[in-house]
Amino acid sequence: MAETTGSVHDSLARRQRVLPKYRDSMDERALSCYDLIMRKISDVIQLSASDLVGHLNCSHLTELDLNVVSGTLKKPHVWDPLLEILRERGHLHEREFVEHLRNQGLNTVLINGVDITDEAVSLTRKAMEKGSDVIIQAALRHERWSGRADILRRVEKPSDLGTWSYEIVDTKLARETKAGSVLQLCLYADLLDKAQGSAPEFVYIVAPWSNFEPQQFRYADYAAYLRKAKAAIEQATLDDAPPAHYPEPKEHCEICRWRERCETKRREDDHLCLVAGISKNQRSELQENGIKTAIALAAMPVPMPWKPQRGSPLAYEKVLGLKIEVRHRQPEGHRMSPWKDTTSTCAPRNVA
Repeated sequence: MAETTGSVHDSLARRQRVLPKYRDSMDERALSCYDLIMRKISDVIQLSASDLVGHLNCSHLTELDLNVVSGTLKKPHVWDPLLEILRERGHLHEREFVEHLRNQGLNTVLINGVDITDEAVSLTRKAMEKGSDVIIQAALRHERWSGRADILRRVEKPSDLGTWSYEIVDTKLARETKAGSVLQLCLYADLLDKAQGSAPEFVYIVAPWSNFEPQQFRYADYAAYLRKAKAAIEQATLDDAPPAHYPEPKEHCEICRWRERCETKRREDDHLCLVAGISKNQRSELQENGIKTAIALAAMPVPMPWKPQRGSPLAYEKVLGLKIEVRHRQPEGHRMSPWKDTTSTCAPRNVA
């Protein structure tokens, strides 16, 4: 029992160390969509901003979500208390910003729910046609893409709606705006363009420390990259999509719903990322030369039998010289001993 408790404490400690990373890499919109993934409607896979950003971070994530859509995998149910805290902070920040807008005398319309239903899209459209000052949780959809924007704010720029149109405003928790957040807003801007017949000139992000002064990003500056990113995941979700990718460790793993599954796979495969201090370039070099597991690396002769294309032989020998306890394979029924060094790129948790 003591060992199990220690493992839980170690896991919580690791999560607390990466809490700032959670806050900076997952805005409240991504948090609120944490359990939502792509779905199939009328034999067409519908995609969202979280799918778009997720694919940019990890193509294997897209493949796993596709397996859920096809019914070959079950959607993982993940509950993380730190993520729940951030989720609530995000909702609070959004409510405070909405109250700030109301205090300016602006009328607001709330689109209830979280899904992108026909009713939600229709109510959003009616609010836009009416010319409401602020539309909260606007539901936007066009062809395969859909999303819920925190705020649509009216601007006096002509569109198909009349003498007015709308721009996107989203509330974020991150201290620094990440590329994924801007890309998410650009997707909403693209959907908004289809809805009102005019692309918004800017998208805006409101951070908690900003006294509700938004950061401004010109949509046209990012539109080409958005088109490229959309095309990539659209291709990856076709029936004839390329074969599966291996779950290589990435920064996104810390906030991914599939992290436990991928970590288990890497441990089962004795993946090189389990070696403390090894870099991605070193892993690629070793794999190209037939060394694909930690056990194989431990058996590699020194000096190296080839001249590496990435880095110096000394750097590889340094990895071997760390004298980390490589987990020897045990007979069936025995647990593998935990590593003593947790600086590997996908360091396994302690085991009971």
